Amino acid sequence: MFRLFRGKREALKKYLLAAFLLIMALGMIGVVTPFFSGGDTSRVEMNVLAKVGDHTITVQVLQRTVQSRLKNTPQGFDSRLVPLLAGSLLDEMVLRYAIEIQARKLGLEVTPEELLEATQRIPWLYSNGSFIGMDAYENQIQQQTGMTVAQFEAELRESLLFDKIRATVTDGMQVSLAEVHEEFVRRNAKTKIEYVLFDPNQFLQAVEVGPQALETFFKKDPERYIVPEQRRVRYVLIQPDLVRARVRLGESELRQYYTQHLSDYRVPERVKVAHILFKTTEKTPAEIATIEKSSQDVLNQVKSGKDFGELAKKYSEDSSASNGGEIGWIVRGQTVKEFENAAFSMKPGLTSGLIKTIYGIHILKVLEKQAAHLQTFDEVKETIRAALEKEKLDAAEQALAQKLEQELKKNPEAFDSVAKREGLEVKETPLFRQDETVPDFGKNESFSDLAFELATGQVGQPITVAKGLAIIRVTEINRQHVPKLEEVRERVEEDYRAEQSKTVASEKARELAARCKTGDFKKLARAAGHTVKESKDFSQLEYVEGLGSGSQLSAAFTLGPGKTSDVVSLGATSAVFRVVSHTPPNEADFEAQRDRIAEELVERKRSLGFEIFRQNLKQQLVGSKELKLNEQAMKLFLASYERK
Repeated sequence: MFRLFRGKREALKKYLLAAFLLIMALGMIGVVTPFFSGGDTSRVEMNVLAKVGDHTITVQVLQRTVQSRLKNTPQGFDSRLVPLLAGSLLDEMVLRYAIEIQARKLGLEVTPEELLEATQRIPWLYSNGSFIGMDAYENQIQQQTGMTVAQFEAELRESLLFDKIRATVTDGMQVSLAEVHEEFVRRNAKTKIEYVLFDPNQFLQAVEVGPQALETFFKKDPERYIVPEQRRVRYVLIQPDLVRARVRLGESELRQYYTQHLSDYRVPERVKVAHILFKTTEKTPAEIATIEKSSQDVLNQVKSGKDFGELAKKYSEDSSASNGGEIGWIVRGQTVKEFENAAFSMKPGLTSGLIKTIYGIHILKVLEKQAAHLQTFDEVKETIRAALEKEKLDAAEQALAQKLEQELKKNPEAFDSVAKREGLEVKETPLFRQDETVPDFGKNESFSDLAFELATGQVGQPITVAKGLAIIRVTEINRQHVPKLEEVRERVEEDYRAEQSKTVASEKARELAARCKTGDFKKLARAAGHTVKESKDFSQLEYVEGLGSGSQLSAAFTLGPGKTSDVVSLGATSAVFRVVSHTPPNEADFEAQRDRIAEELVERKRSLGFEIFRQNLKQQLVGSKELKLNEQAMKLFLASYERK
């Protein structure tokens, strides 16, 4: 089919462009429409969010997609972020399948030859222009992407198909010379202003806080100050030092353990090595040739007697460079074959030639070598002692904790006396919220979950904490409640001042703007006690101190010199400015910038056009019943996270 496409490319492009224009004509109602905008939801199961042709998108699929996206962010998975991402990710999946359906209707496909050509453009799959082999291919795909080969090739095929249909429907989009010149002027025209900033923080203390005003402000939204449930617990900590005296460990016990676990102390043949790595992944053949020459130069320095460790620190691109190239002991099967073969065939103290692997070029030095052997009892005695001692300490802690738990649950009121009888100190927490850090416990989910499950006076099971084992008893519960003003007066007053200061700042800005329309800007501003700043010449693409991007100050480029602006809102801050001068762009620079600006404008227009195409294609599929959206299932899915 794609051979036909290549044979009659222009005719088919006209047909596809006509189909594109038809889809565009169906609804120029917005570039991005809300995800749930109608559609047949009848007979769609409650765990199914959408059906697109033959594809079904379930709640479970969306959950996995969201979790995968979030786990790769600096914040990690946070359930509170799910409602913010879920809608756009579901929309993206729907649009992906919609594009696939449209491509199928238009007879577009990705051939095996095109898929192969695409993989050949991935540097880490080819070494010196040659395929690295199927085993290494599978290994690299897994390491680099976390996917199987089938999953990787399916995604690559989908990406190629997406690019193919995008190119077809947007290739005809161009920009005129006038549009390019207009953008050139927008980017290069400069202006200079005098300005006054009205930061609400400047007026916090000027806000008058009357009792009635504060009461009214509080009553508008008292739930804003809701006090979450808080708890207080008494507790004891069972730590290793407390039970250490109960642990007895003789040498016969150590020897018995050694005898019973001989297999744990058999050391396989191993080699201690250092290396210097010159990376070649994602390098061109020309770059690899240069790297080979550099690595040979370093090898010559090694052979001439220069210190291997110092050369590794200077030249190696591996994380072991700072340690003189040392990577420690390796056993067979631990490294790639070429590296392993060299390491195990050399004698200690010898240095290899250049070794090529999928990672790059290595110079290898063998530091030590050990034949397979059984470690003696004396060699491992202290390791065994430490392990058994920890095991016995843990068991002693558990035994004491279980004994205390049984006694305390029978008689919770005797918590203090029972604990003291066992030599334990009884402590008490302050009132704390479930998400709060508590002394001795930190951010411990087991502790906070248990503390908020127990009833007043109830004793919980032992829980593991950083310092050992803990047993807690809830002594006080303050239920969640809407507070009276007096409980949260300080917070309410702080919020009231913050809100009113914005109004004061805005009013001050309006007063100055009105006065300066017909008066001396700098003189009037200073007379009112304001600080006047003067900018450098700036374009719409440049930053202005305190104001942000010049693009937020469009009036500065249209008002004439000497004219004063209206109030400009910049988030919570307001500003008023006077235009000092305009500097037109240097037309001599247009030729140098024209092509780059044209490319950027074309790409922007194509991206916008293709997004309109995708969104209207979705609406077309809704109308044809090829796309069914389950709004109720999506609401339930989002609600399940909003409650967390």
